[in-house]
Amino acid sequence: MFGLTIYGPVYSWRLGVSLGVDVLPTPKTCTFDCVYCQLGKTFRKISKPEDLNSSSYPGINTILKDLERMLKKLRLEEIDYITFSGSGEPTLNLRLGKIIKQVKRVVGNLPVAVLTNSSLVNRKDVRENLGEADFVIAKLDASSQKVFEAINRPADNFLLEEIVDGLKILKHSFSCRLALQIMFVRFAKNKLNTSLEEVKGLVRLAEVINPDEIQLNIPTRPASEKDVKPPGRGEMRKITKIFMEKLGKPRILSRVEYTFKSKTLSLEATKTEILKILKRRPCRLQDLVGMFKVGEKDLKLLLNQLIRQGKIVEEVFLGEKYYKSFN
Repeated sequence: MFGLTIYGPVYSWRLGVSLGVDVLPTPKTCTFDCVYCQLGKTFRKISKPEDLNSSSYPGINTILKDLERMLKKLRLEEIDYITFSGSGEPTLNLRLGKIIKQVKRVVGNLPVAVLTNSSLVNRKDVRENLGEADFVIAKLDASSQKVFEAINRPADNFLLEEIVDGLKILKHSFSCRLALQIMFVRFAKNKLNTSLEEVKGLVRLAEVINPDEIQLNIPTRPASEKDVKPPGRGEMRKITKIFMEKLGKPRILSRVEYTFKSKTLSLEATKTEILKILKRRPCRLQDLVGMFKVGEKDLKLLLNQLIRQGKIVEEVFLGEKYYKSFN
């Protein structure tokens, strides 16, 4: 049933070269159904961990075996982070803290990050699990309940105010570094969180939470909804300036100012490895060339085979061709 709990390495503008750990069952299981999600629409939208049978989650031993198998193909010095993310919201797995501790025993001093949509941080058990990580990157896309519901489309009974309170407690109660990640989007020609009112509201919330870092992001891959578009470069620069003026330049990491310097890894390109990545993020041909020890021509042949087999599809986003898993 499992065996695909470790994927990558993938390039991350936030974390460098990241080896992914997926602690959720597939298809996508989440508390949100964000309009911009690169995984597509949420298959199982649930409100709490207890809504899904615990036997549905990958076991700790399965994850550790998959990790050890992957590390035989890689050198640890090639990796910047072990990152818990994958096919949904990782904090739904209430064994997350135990899994992080076991993974750290395998990878030694390599830092561990968790990407979370923040939906469950008002729960003490979830905060304790996140506290085992070295770095928590927490989503916060809105300063009002109305915009929160429009962008993140949460399951029932989620209140933005409770999420903010949970993030404040997480920051002040645990030693892990905390980053807020804000995805700025336009949807069906609506500004949503790029209006001046919403941007200023997000700045106020960031001041209250007081994270170590604030990541200002935009959609760069095909999204769940076709009408999702990133704000323009000029608009993002204005937004970035507002954050820097209020919160200080050193804490702000803006996607619009970012350039990643690629390096080739030693992982062999196989259909299995490519599929594991494309199930979790759409990629361009040049993205995959950078991840694998293979030429562009040979990789294109592999991708065409997967297309003919009905396992992946091509999709154009902002004028660029992406490959994504056919769910």
